[in-house]
Amino acid sequence: MRTSPEEKVLLADAYQVKLEKQQLNPADTAFAIQRGLAKARARRTTSGIPIKWITAVLITAITAACLLLGPYRGIMIPQTTAVEPIQDWGVLEPFRKLAETDIDRESMESAINNGYVQFVNRSVRTGVYQLNIDAIMADENRITVLYTAKTDDSQEIYNVNSARITDGVTHRKLDNGNVGGTQLGKGMHTLHGRETIDIDRANPLPEKLLLDFQIASVDPGKLDDPQIGTKVSEMHYSDRLKMTLDLDPKFSVPQTEVLELNKVFTVGGYEVMLSEVEISPLVTRARFIYEPEKEIDYQTKLKISDAVNPVKIVSTTKDGKQIELSSVGGAGTEDGMIYSFSSNLLDDPQSLVLKLRAPGKVYNDLQEAEREMIKLKIK
Repeated sequence: MRTSPEEKVLLADAYQVKLEKQQLNPADTAFAIQRGLAKARARRTTSGIPIKWITAVLITAITAACLLLGPYRGIMIPQTTAVEPIQDWGVLEPFRKLAETDIDRESMESAINNGYVQFVNRSVRTGVYQLNIDAIMADENRITVLYTAKTDDSQEIYNVNSARITDGVTHRKLDNGNVGGTQLGKGMHTLHGRETIDIDRANPLPEKLLLDFQIASVDPGKLDDPQIGTKVSEMHYSDRLKMTLDLDPKFSVPQTEVLELNKVFTVGGYEVMLSEVEISPLVTRARFIYEPEKEIDYQTKLKISDAVNPVKIVSTTKDGKQIELSSVGGAGTEDGMIYSFSSNLLDDPQSLVLKLRAPGKVYNDLQEAEREMIKLKIK
């Protein structure tokens, strides 16, 4: 049975609900507390397709997810050996704290530590609002923009409520399912942020990018109001802040590694195949096929999607250092799902192991949960 575009969106939305639920399990209390504190400091924004709460099928999927999750949680050539983390990110140092609260922090840290970044430092202003593009990272699958948004003393910055990225030459909209970003406030008038979009590797990486952002703000004294954001009349918005810039040619050098695996395993009573893993400098994608060689209906796909619960990829570098690559998103396909994770390809990982949570189990501690995980060797 073919999956319609609407059904793919529902699968992706249901996965995002699962992703958030993973942070709320009692066996991972320490991490949940840390993330909660981070969220208290940070204001997050995710653009793209809104969650479709009005769809009865999605409500069913969300309910099933809650039950099945279980309670716990120049052309630059990449360096061929793992590097020690850079102690000072220079002009990007403000983004180190942003990375601490970012679900995709491993990709950002790996790229900056390996010099896989284009420094921009260009600003555009309209009225009391200013947007500075600090840096860009890109590969065949993903584009990440690091920016700083500001207001003057007459306004308090609330968030960057809209961000669009298009091909600066063809004006083709680039995002293939926007994965959003993270924002971290600094005082009342400055905001550091990351905006990330997925792109289609079948198309060439654009030579120019057209960035189109909008800043939301409130009157002085309103930012600390717990009800802020609930009244449209209290919000103020900048005109569109647009900038066209050339993308560094080094990002166009193909670096994606594609591994054909076709590993079949059973989870929740269903047969699932890890068919392929695609690794690029900024993202790792794992493709799962549900009940290969069988025709299944959409409701069955939802049930399997709830049972298939990839948590992380453990990457081991040449020096034996282990890094956990976080799960950052998912999207429906004709025959299953593609799950996205952070990447440290630039650190030359020698081993990658994908770990999935066994569905329907309750664990007393993290050690027990870790032992019970389904482990699939990628490389």
